[in-house]
Amino acid sequence: MNQAPAHEAVPVGDPRTAPHVSWLALRRRSDTVLACAAMAIVVLLLGLFEFLQLDLRQRDGLRTQAALVGRTAAAALLFEDATEARTLLNAFEAAPAVSSAQLLNAGGRALAQFRRAVPPSWLERYGGHIATEIDVLGTDGQVVGRLQVQAWRAPTWRALGTVLTAAVVIMALALGAVALASRRQRAQLRAADARTRYLAHHDVLTGLANRESFASALAQAAGSGAPAVLMCVDVDDFKLVNDSRGHAAGDAVLRTVAQRLQSLVRTQDVVGRLGGDEFALLLRAPVDGPTTEAMAQRIVEQLPRRIEFEGSSLKVGVSMGLVRLPDDATTAEGAMACADTAMYQAKRAGKGVWSRYTAALGEAQRERLALVQALRGALAREEFELAYQPVFDAEGRLMSLEGLARWHSASRGQVPPMQFVPVLEEAGLVADLGLVLLKRLRMDLDAWAEQGLRCPPVALNLSSQQCRLESQRERFLQQLCTLGLTPDEVEFELTETTVFEDFDSPGSIVRALQSGGYRLAIDDFGTGYSSLAYLLRLRCAKLKIDRVFVDGVARRDDAALLVETMVRVAHAMGMHVVAEGVEKEEDLFKLQALGCDLYQGFLLAHPLPTQRVAALLRDGGNVSPPQPAFSAPRLTRTA
Repeated sequence: MNQAPAHEAVPVGDPRTAPHVSWLALRRRSDTVLACAAMAIVVLLLGLFEFLQLDLRQRDGLRTQAALVGRTAAAALLFEDATEARTLLNAFEAAPAVSSAQLLNAGGRALAQFRRAVPPSWLERYGGHIATEIDVLGTDGQVVGRLQVQAWRAPTWRALGTVLTAAVVIMALALGAVALASRRQRAQLRAADARTRYLAHHDVLTGLANRESFASALAQAAGSGAPAVLMCVDVDDFKLVNDSRGHAAGDAVLRTVAQRLQSLVRTQDVVGRLGGDEFALLLRAPVDGPTTEAMAQRIVEQLPRRIEFEGSSLKVGVSMGLVRLPDDATTAEGAMACADTAMYQAKRAGKGVWSRYTAALGEAQRERLALVQALRGALAREEFELAYQPVFDAEGRLMSLEGLARWHSASRGQVPPMQFVPVLEEAGLVADLGLVLLKRLRMDLDAWAEQGLRCPPVALNLSSQQCRLESQRERFLQQLCTLGLTPDEVEFELTETTVFEDFDSPGSIVRALQSGGYRLAIDDFGTGYSSLAYLLRLRCAKLKIDRVFVDGVARRDDAALLVETMVRVAHAMGMHVVAEGVEKEEDLFKLQALGCDLYQGFLLAHPLPTQRVAALLRDGGNVSPPQPAFSAPRLTRTA
């Protein structure tokens, strides 16, 4: 079943929309009234102006007609010829607007009159009249009479009506065009507003509830006090998908994970994307233990199905932590913290699983956070020291030392590396530890030199975190240069992970160290993604066989065969072989017979503090290794 969105659009007709809709309608009606009023004012002003122009034009026309008739009426007036006068006035018959006319002699008596016989129309009857009067002049320029003419205003009103009708039609069309444009604009604004409201509550890529929206739903669930379950889901190794296949593939993975999560939850549940490759699920009541566990198991089992992308298949897994409300947490912030703790526990358990938050897990998380804070302080105060484990050859001669980090806390006492090193790695502080250890090594070497003691090269481990960022690589190389640590004083051991992450990068620290003349060794060989091609390309000085192959090699034919193969391959490439973790005499003898060059382990020497190293150096740096009861044949290097 698909989830219900955390924030749904309020449907039209919902009582919650009434104030908003009423306001919009009132605003729209007000805008329409204002537009119509403005148009009416324009039309009235235009009508008034046009009326004045038309009226003036009609008056001028009537006066001109009267003047033409008046020029020919002088003789009729002088001779009191009424018949001629009527004939002249009948000329107004051709002017439809003229309603009447009369010709008056000099004494004011009407000599002749004209009155239109056709009954006037409605407009002529009620439209009003205009009148004009001119003097009729004789040949000597004397006034011999007057001509009075009266006309209907109907032509003016008809012309004005035509103009106003055209104006109204044009303005109506303009208003319609504006209204249409305004309607489209309002539609666009409504769409943009709806999109903005959607984006305010949803993730753009997946369409799920975004962090703010999910947090709001979680806060509401926590505040209600009703049973609920929060699940935090993280996509395993998502960075590898992005780095190897590109961000388009990563986006496809995220969209598919979102769709699959939605398909697995109920209608009342909420799925959100918190950011990056982190998702969250809120299971609302009713929820119980079996339902929650079944849901969690379905998610970790069904989400890793393959994802098809551009003709290839991508497979991803998820790790998940869950917390119950209000049993484990009563606030949204507390629930998120607990779910994160459980999720990281699932990550540490091997990924692809789910973990439930418990009080013990919370206590362990708090202890870890306290340890991180203590480690930050220890790094700032440079509390870390080095213990040095000697590396001997078959004759017991000291050939080199491996520097191992040690931390003696004022409040915690001696903290084992197995406790603080993983925490440093998770907190991203290993690069800072590497800088502190370089400085500590410089101090120890100087102290031994002041005593007149010459120390063989010291090997330090180089973590992949010291190579990942360009800034970290630059800080490390700068520290090496500032301290003046030469290739005769220090060499570096690389894990296979370090090699793979850094070797082909443009600013490879491996290449930088090799170009500076520093010797490199591959540590824990055989336990990672061993590649002969990388051995061939790296050309390291040493290869260290992991203790998992060394322990019990004298009694395990399979381990002996693997060690012998590693020795032959390393010797063929001109590398010295170091067997680490040597703790039994019989294993030492077997390793000697298999051709190992150097040996490191508790059988020969434990890691030593600086004072013990000074004593070893004063004694010549040699030990007496155990001797076998009989001499076993020993492989020799071929290169």
